[in-house]
Amino acid sequence: MDIILQLVIEALFLGAFYAFMSLGFSLVWGVMNILNLAYGSFIVLGSYLAYILYTYLGIDPLVSIPLGAGTGFLTGVLLQKTLINRAMGLEPFMVLILTFGLDIFLSHSLNLIFKADIRSIDTPYAEESFLVGNLIISQVKLLVFITALFLTFILYVFLRFSWTGRAIRAVALNREGATLVGINPSSVFLIASGIGTAIAFSSGHLYGLLQGFTPFDGGFLTVKAFLVSILGGLGRVESALVGGMILGFLEIFVGFYAGESWKLFASLLLLVFILLFRPRGLMGGKYYGET
Repeated sequence: MDIILQLVIEALFLGAFYAFMSLGFSLVWGVMNILNLAYGSFIVLGSYLAYILYTYLGIDPLVSIPLGAGTGFLTGVLLQKTLINRAMGLEPFMVLILTFGLDIFLSHSLNLIFKADIRSIDTPYAEESFLVGNLIISQVKLLVFITALFLTFILYVFLRFSWTGRAIRAVALNREGATLVGINPSSVFLIASGIGTAIAFSSGHLYGLLQGFTPFDGGFLTVKAFLVSILGGLGRVESALVGGMILGFLEIFVGFYAGESWKLFASLLLLVFILLFRPRGLMGGKYYGET
């Protein structure tokens, strides 16, 4: 029984991170109907930013999240203005090529600067843990869990109750209808792209705390964000939580009972079933942006 409870705790910790990590990917996909294949590389950029701030300035990655989010927001707005806007009128396949090329550019640029060595953010609490009965609770995983849930809640409140958040949801639901009531979709795209990239950079701070990273982790992280978005469905923060938790539980339990090599196979098998029987995801709407 203690083993099951330990696995449940680990799954909750991992699921919360996956949920928050995928929110930016899901937001951009839901609002602009764009699959950003460079999303994982933005997460890695956030990890390297956190690494630099901690190594050279001594700023804890959790404390520097606002700086990472601000950098990510400006990066997302700049990319939207200079690249994505030019491609949005093209075929979806061309946008995929663009973001795939951006992913290659970012990963190889990071490799030129930092090399392919595995980097880690070794905070004083990185290896600390405490006991709750017979359960071992990792301090860094607990802090990441709390931070991920808090930031997810902040985004939920923003999208649900702020005027800008309602405008984002309106454009995702009905772009033409939103235009008729005075909402400028182009401005919403800029904000959505900025928020999505800000989430990616913030996730990078958490990812750097959880494990070592290299410049080429982006593709792996993009696949995870895609899986969570498909499992939960687009258009709701709650969908990301559901998808993240499902993936977290699946990976932890399959990894423990069947072996680490079976985790990706089990995830992709679940993805196939979801696409066959619930193609909009478990909590998805009638179309890609419904909230």
